[in-house]
Amino acid sequence: MPTEAKDIFEATSKSLRELLSENGLGLYLPPYQRPYGWSKDKVEKLIDDTLHGLKHLGQSNDSFTFLGTVITIHDTNHVTIQPMVRNEVPAKVLTVIDGQQRLSSLILLTVSLHSQIRLRHWQLFKGKQPDQDDVALTFLHEQTLYLMKQLGSTFYETQPYGDSPLYPRLIRAFDDQWARKVPQAIYHSPIANLIFTYSKRVEDEAAAKVKPTDFRPKARDGVGEGEPDLVKRFAEMRTILVDLAKDKFREEVEGLPDLSVLAKNKQFQRALLNHELSDEVVEYLDGIEDGPAAELFRLVMLASYVLNRIALTVVKGKDEDYAFTIFESLNTTGEPLTAFETFRPRVVMAEGLAEYQDSVARKYMDGVAEYLSTFTVGDQLQNATRDLLISFALAETGSKLSKRLADQRAYMKDEFERHSKEPATREAFLSHFVNTANFISEAWAPNEQRQFPGLPANATTDSVRLCVAFFKKLNHSIVIAPMVRFYSEALAASPETKNEVIASLEAAMKAMAAFTVLWRASRRTTGNIDREYRDMMTGLNSLTGMGPLARTQKNSSGVGQAAPVVDVEALRAELRARLESAEHGDVKGESNWVTQASTVPLYTTSAPLTRFVLLAAYHDTVEDTAQPGLIRAGKEDSGPCLTYQGWADEAHLTVEHVAPQSNTGGWSQDFYAEKELVHRVGNLVLVPQAANSSLSYRPWAEKRILYAALGARSIEDARAALEEAALQKGITFQQSTEDLVHLSKHMPHLLSLGTKTEDWDPEFAARRSEQLLRLCYRRLMPWLGGTTP
Repeated sequence: MPTEAKDIFEATSKSLRELLSENGLGLYLPPYQRPYGWSKDKVEKLIDDTLHGLKHLGQSNDSFTFLGTVITIHDTNHVTIQPMVRNEVPAKVLTVIDGQQRLSSLILLTVSLHSQIRLRHWQLFKGKQPDQDDVALTFLHEQTLYLMKQLGSTFYETQPYGDSPLYPRLIRAFDDQWARKVPQAIYHSPIANLIFTYSKRVEDEAAAKVKPTDFRPKARDGVGEGEPDLVKRFAEMRTILVDLAKDKFREEVEGLPDLSVLAKNKQFQRALLNHELSDEVVEYLDGIEDGPAAELFRLVMLASYVLNRIALTVVKGKDEDYAFTIFESLNTTGEPLTAFETFRPRVVMAEGLAEYQDSVARKYMDGVAEYLSTFTVGDQLQNATRDLLISFALAETGSKLSKRLADQRAYMKDEFERHSKEPATREAFLSHFVNTANFISEAWAPNEQRQFPGLPANATTDSVRLCVAFFKKLNHSIVIAPMVRFYSEALAASPETKNEVIASLEAAMKAMAAFTVLWRASRRTTGNIDREYRDMMTGLNSLTGMGPLARTQKNSSGVGQAAPVVDVEALRAELRARLESAEHGDVKGESNWVTQASTVPLYTTSAPLTRFVLLAAYHDTVEDTAQPGLIRAGKEDSGPCLTYQGWADEAHLTVEHVAPQSNTGGWSQDFYAEKELVHRVGNLVLVPQAANSSLSYRPWAEKRILYAALGARSIEDARAALEEAALQKGITFQQSTEDLVHLSKHMPHLLSLGTKTEDWDPEFAARRSEQLLRLCYRRLMPWLGGTTP
């Protein structure tokens, strides 16, 4: 038979009492659930919403306080429970996928109510039965005992035998273990410890028939996250309940209904207590004065409402995967757990609870967690985890991982499972995972502090910083995966080969930068360049026979599969072949690339790409005295600008149009006959950003003078050029001469433009395009291991 929806999940609305007080029920928090973290505001809102609902019960017996959806799985086979004494687990275990913060807070509320009611009950009755002729006090005594039993059942259950028969309703994986005997009964987590400590106190004091003590838990030393917040929230609840019992005004929450409402409103009585009060009780309430009895009545009202009128919808999923899918679809309150948070306990279970603490696996997982901890819970953390896993999946198996949480969880689960039985392969998987996180955290970081964790500082060369900064600005994250592969090889290299492998990492980055620039600049779109990188990661459609660059193949045993290849010469050859192939890049040498790229409106295609092309063209060039307005290759180090400093100095080298984007006079109308002409590389130049206001829409005759000054060989030359323009031609600029002089820096590409005295027209711009692109190609092709004329 086909699977029906009811076989996958069921949803039922339940009161708090119905949910928590079921015989044999245990609620279980899986290890990936975050520590308790509710704020004071959330606790106050919970109580305020409850009080609001209680007040409205006087006008409508349909008043409930609905607190959303709790998503669980009914773990009939106990597959989620670690550790456990198998034959002592509660009869029905619900593993909580979503809603643990609310459930923990509601249990804190029922514990706090139980404690305050117990104190006032003793204060009023001193552990003795009231006179049976006193109907009102007898009612209050019996109703209180009934409510304390009901409240107690929401947070613990007593087993029929054993020297540790108290079972907290809610415990956490790894930290806690249900058991009837000491020392197997372990309740170390913040919530389980609080429940167990209080429950045992209740039982012990009841057995000794002594005055109950006020329960004020304190955070234990060395417990870790969650307990300080849990203890603070409990203390805040206690304070609020004490004030409510005394009918003391609190601005942040509504007050309780007056006891006269309970006395006179029969509808309220029936809705709250399921019966009407006797005349004697009503009369007692009419004349009641402040004191233990009035305080107890008020807390009885509140506890009755909490137990029976706070409602949640409980969704039970077939298994974890279905439960998470339901959670994401419902988009309930709370923040979805990331795929890393749900993956981490699988590593713990694979290592073993006892062994994990000191394992290498923990070191790797802590490394990933340290990176992700820098992001705020919410969209920021989800996006960071998503991006990390997408890059890792590509580096690990060449897989194109989707952005869906369900797919990310499934990938990490499935891939780890095929490694989980063998410690060595498990360690290699996790090592590659943390390498990816470290690379993204430090090398891909958007600042000047880029470095390769675990490698010498000199591994982060100027070329490396340039390439990564370019990729980052281009948002070209597809290259993270192949870079991680070379980075991982460098980390694993022996001392004898370390420097050689580090050099290969730099060479691989330069090869990918060159490939990306030459590919992207020769077309108007990305040309599906990401597919080229993905194919290389998987080894599919190789044009040179290069094996997969990814570490392993997805869900395979490896038998008959090509071994991974992390070889820079093989990578260069494959990149060149893809660039030149008619089915891929279709770039058949220098002339062909120049022809294609010269027609591309590079400025509108990509600003980062435009800057890189121009920097590559300008690098180590001098003015071409035979061709005014153009440049030519110079000696090595004659004018380095394809450097990290050249790239980072956007304030001094920003893209500007020679002929402006719209004609304001003084320019050939032919530039504007075709809208793309002004955006081609021959009409683009890098200038100091601060000079833009002076350049603006000036005609060519004035603009070339400013270019000559900005690119002059010396400050004196720059000043002389500007002063001559002002004296002989009356040309002045928006900025002062001195301001412009101090912007000047010897830049042959600008100085050469200043030597062109003829008009600036599309024909010359086309010649300049060809010349700049040829210089760029000859600069970058050697990075791919290719030759140039």
